[in-house]
Amino acid sequence: MIALTLLALQIAAAAPMRAPADAATPRRPVVAASGHPMLEGPERTVVVDAGHGGVDNGMTGPIGGRHQVHEKDITLAVALKLGKALEARGVHVVYTRTTDTLINLYDRGPIANRAHGDLFISIHVNAANPKWRDAAAARGYETFFLSEAKTEDARRVEAMENAAARYDIGTPVSKDDPLSYILSDMQQNEHLRESMKLADGVQAALGGVEPGPDRGVQQANFVVLRTAFMPAVLVEIGFGSNARDLGFMTNPSSQSKLAGTIADAAVNYLNVYWAGVSGVADRTGGGQR
Repeated sequence: MIALTLLALQIAAAAPMRAPADAATPRRPVVAASGHPMLEGPERTVVVDAGHGGVDNGMTGPIGGRHQVHEKDITLAVALKLGKALEARGVHVVYTRTTDTLINLYDRGPIANRAHGDLFISIHVNAANPKWRDAAAARGYETFFLSEAKTEDARRVEAMENAAARYDIGTPVSKDDPLSYILSDMQQNEHLRESMKLADGVQAALGGVEPGPDRGVQQANFVVLRTAFMPAVLVEIGFGSNARDLGFMTNPSSQSKLAGTIADAAVNYLNVYWAGVSGVADRTGGGQR
């Protein structure tokens, strides 16, 4: 299995960046009057995933708070605002959910695949381990891409988010089949470097609006990223277990700032990617300026 994974990484590293078939489509203006970046080139699809939903509340916080708030409600509010912000920047948006409903964890990636998504962005809220010393004080934001978790805390977040699979209705098709796993692994490795770039951009952009500390770009084996075959990230926008972070995340104005910032990062990523593939197409005679 290790040898096959290494082979998949070698294949991904050697694979050239593919130019879109519609590379000759005229570019849109780079920046709107609002000052936000606009999508250049052909239309792109971003799949926005609001974590949890329905009977799956996700985390509940804050620690010691009189009024408890569910993660599923915060993620939905931010995801809907993110979708609108992306559309305002010229991006086609597909949602995994738009209401308080349960979507199987193993179904979210396939929704993105069927939509031929160019990017997948999953919105979540972190929570401290109640066994930590002064758990209520833990704060901050982090952006994950799919890879083996390298730290104890990344493994904690991975286990917390993947636990939502217990609510899945029905059995995921071939999730334990060895061949299916190998093929999925190869498809994911194709997008590993691009997911890292997207995560870097999102995390850097969030620093301009987030009040909590920057916990950095992390990696973990999230089911929701494992099943989406495109550049994909999972954003933990703050700690719902912390009263200050929670107050920020539940404020409509702050939610709009978070959404706009993530949208800017996604569009900037797409524009850089588009410029790269356009250049490749130009040099090989596959496109026009």
